[in-house]
Amino acid sequence: MINGILFDMDGVLIDSEPIILHAAISYFASLGLSVRKEDFTPFIGAGDRAFLCGVAEKYGLAIDFEQARDELFSLYEEYAMEVGPLHGVHRFIANAKKAGLKIAVATSGAPRKVEINLKSIGLSPSDFDLVVTGSMIKRNKPAPDIYQLAALSMGLPTQECLVMEDAINGIHAGKKAGCTVCALTTTFIPTELFEAGADLAVTSLDSFEDFSSVGMFNQQLESMIGEDDGKITYGAGRILPASGVMQTREQLLRLAIGEAYAKRKNAYAPYSQFKVGAALLSAATSRVYSGCNVENSSYGATICAERNAVLNAVATEGSLGIELLVVVSKDSPPAPPCAECLQVLAEFSRPETEIHLLDTVAAEQEGKGTHLVYTFGELLPYPFIFPSMRL
Repeated sequence: MINGILFDMDGVLIDSEPIILHAAISYFASLGLSVRKEDFTPFIGAGDRAFLCGVAEKYGLAIDFEQARDELFSLYEEYAMEVGPLHGVHRFIANAKKAGLKIAVATSGAPRKVEINLKSIGLSPSDFDLVVTGSMIKRNKPAPDIYQLAALSMGLPTQECLVMEDAINGIHAGKKAGCTVCALTTTFIPTELFEAGADLAVTSLDSFEDFSSVGMFNQQLESMIGEDDGKITYGAGRILPASGVMQTREQLLRLAIGEAYAKRKNAYAPYSQFKVGAALLSAATSRVYSGCNVENSSYGATICAERNAVLNAVATEGSLGIELLVVVSKDSPPAPPCAECLQVLAEFSRPETEIHLLDTVAAEQEGKGTHLVYTFGELLPYPFIFPSMRL
């Protein structure tokens, strides 16, 4: 039974990752160094020293950490005061205190950063039973020390603690400590969070309903985890569908059609002169990935548009579930995916996955031309999935 909740700070109580990134990029710019947001990704959740020195080392720059951190926090405080708490933070903490759960902040950040963050979201250290910072431990996340210390200090075994995390390093730390981990999708996509070991993934603390006792909270938590984390089988993988998407399905379909039509123009088809564009909608992120056909003198090395779109998506997200696929060609009726593409698509599709086939007229003007819709199961009713991957 869960009797204590250990909150990471950044990305859980406050959406501070964009703020600290902005501050860090500004700091390096003051040194004449242009860095990218992606440079910081491996160090998210690993503490301020790794966050700053890791990027500096990548570019061969020697910095004084203490001085760099002071300058970083000065910039950070300036930006942070304009940011409030993430959705559901105050309500969830009020419920936890009413229920009698012990609560702690356990963050890799320095005390000054914790102070800035709590002030900016309208909370104080006295709102928690305990605040543990990176300065209190020798090994930071992904080592389990910070969560072990927090649980021990509250008089609880780690098995009775729920960790609220948003970062891969933090999830590793929580699982190594023996805690149950609830991941928030603030910083990483659901598939990455589950691959790191998260027991549950939610968009925000607002995903939890009100509770007034330890028993009520545990029943709710068990129910949420018992739903298999909301994952759906897509071919050979289980994917947690995106939630809280701002665009409607129709808008996303129109976006995919537009992407497929645009990419078709870039097709390399000197032999067949048959240009095809394709775009798929990721179930996990509601992002659209597109591709075109690329022919080759040996013919067999040709890559179809559908497979190019899949390769693009997998290279970006890793685990993939296809919610819908759009294929645009000049043919009328429009051409379906070839047998080889269907077998590749089987790895990432459900029988219900929509396949939209459009000629160029339909792609240019809604309501014109030919727009056919099939389910993947209709096009390939008996796909081959390797036995050990069947779910």
